[in-house]
Amino acid sequence: MRFSVVIPTHQRRDTVVRTVGALAGQSLADFEAIVVVDGSTDGTAAALRALGTPFTLSVLEQPNRGAGAARNAGADAARGELLLFLDDDMEAEPKLLAEHDRAHREGADVVLGALPLHPGSPRNVLSAGVESWARARHERLASAADVPIADLLTGQLSVARDVFHELGGFDAGFTRDGGFGGEDVDFGYRVQRAGRRVIFNPAAISRQYFDVDPARYLRREFEAGRSDAELIAKHPERAPELAGRRTFRSRRSRFLLRPLVSAPGFVSAPLRWVVAGLVRSGRGGARLTAVFQAVRTLEHARGVRAAQAELSSAAVIVLGYHAIQDLADDPVLADYSVPPERFGAQLDELRAQGWWFVDLDRVLRALDGDAALPPRALLLTFDDAYEDLQTAALPLLRERGLPAVAFAVAGHVGGVNEWDRAKGARSLSLLGAEGLLELAAAGVEVGSHAFTHRPLTRVPAEDLPHELVGSADLLESLGLPRPRALAYPHGACTREVADRARRGGYAAAFTIDSGVVTRHSNRWALPRVEVRASYAPDVLSLKVASAGRSARASMPRRLRRSAGRST
Repeated sequence: MRFSVVIPTHQRRDTVVRTVGALAGQSLADFEAIVVVDGSTDGTAAALRALGTPFTLSVLEQPNRGAGAARNAGADAARGELLLFLDDDMEAEPKLLAEHDRAHREGADVVLGALPLHPGSPRNVLSAGVESWARARHERLASAADVPIADLLTGQLSVARDVFHELGGFDAGFTRDGGFGGEDVDFGYRVQRAGRRVIFNPAAISRQYFDVDPARYLRREFEAGRSDAELIAKHPERAPELAGRRTFRSRRSRFLLRPLVSAPGFVSAPLRWVVAGLVRSGRGGARLTAVFQAVRTLEHARGVRAAQAELSSAAVIVLGYHAIQDLADDPVLADYSVPPERFGAQLDELRAQGWWFVDLDRVLRALDGDAALPPRALLLTFDDAYEDLQTAALPLLRERGLPAVAFAVAGHVGGVNEWDRAKGARSLSLLGAEGLLELAAAGVEVGSHAFTHRPLTRVPAEDLPHELVGSADLLESLGLPRPRALAYPHGACTREVADRARRGGYAAAFTIDSGVVTRHSNRWALPRVEVRASYAPDVLSLKVASAGRSARASMPRRLRRSAGRST
């Protein structure tokens, strides 16, 4: 099969039925359509299943997790060589798939098409604005040598299925809880950063049937502001392109509306209600257009502010893994091992729930106050650096584009788990220097798990420098970057040991005490959530969510209120 057309939808039964029906006229017939119904309660799934289509139509249903998670679910179920992501209000012209196919055969990795307004769209201030934007976008992309980052949108975007999975798919954290925006720009930027070729094909046309209610549109603008702030937090190097995409255009709007940006949402609610009602009535004119654009900018700025408050108080949950293999019959390690299939399912469930996987560098910069963390941040860590980390875990991490940290026992590199064998466990091989170097090259940071894996609380004081500094020296001598982080063997730590780790040059050190890392945490005694073999994906997701709620509850009330996303 050449194409899989993936369409996410939420509470737009009639619109998506019309969109799916329009696919019947494609000149290229080698395709399937997959519609992911994202928590709709309006009968969308039943209406779609009642359609008689000349192509294979699959209807998937999921709770309201947002467009990013819905697109990922559709891509996971796809069979086509190429994925075409289409919004639920994009009616395809007959040559849409054929034009995407031609562009890919000519060497494109990602193809964007034209998005003119559907002539049947209700005529009002909103649709007029969409029509103007689509025309300007067409002219901009037709004349640009490179596609600007802000134009990497998924309203109509095709990409090879293997490339999509290689890049880790969409970051569902941007559209968590049914939010709007950010996941497409983030994905497009990762496409460009990977050196993939992105082209605009003006002959690939889908017409947008725009019938969004004005009040819903303003709520989406609030979410777009939130996602813009989170995009900047995730990709600070692109801040100049992402910041200030919405600004008050007149001195009057700045004077009247800017104070409302920091006010509680109920203060500006009457203004939103009145303006949305005027637009809904079909009224037009330059004055109403200007007023609506000003309120739209207000909502975007409110979203930015809410996200910034949440980002400034964000925490990270650190997951602690050991072996990634099935050791169910081992008397010692049975509960400290996760089979690869379960590990992959755990990652997918966490991604579907909107958790963001961050790297150690970003966590350290956040602890320093130099970077922001997303609201649902996770750091993956692996103790002991078993060989299965390279053979089983690394392929699953690469497939999803996820970072991680591996803590190696310096004195046993290339050896076996002597500390567990003494308790009756089976012998497990540890990565040697070559394997650790491959991990580092793949983006897995290598930290220290001390020199001998002895509990550091039982090590004589004179031996602590060897365990802490000596282990870092040895790992560095293998050609690895000097370890910045330490995981205490058996999680054993005292105030004295933590102070020795600090003086030994480590930027952070991890225990196995349960908890959440915040900017107020002792960075040389950071907590983790240990992952056990018995944790099914949904169980782990609940444990992580529970920890996240606990962290949010510990925020000052003022920050919890300002971080709220409700409009």
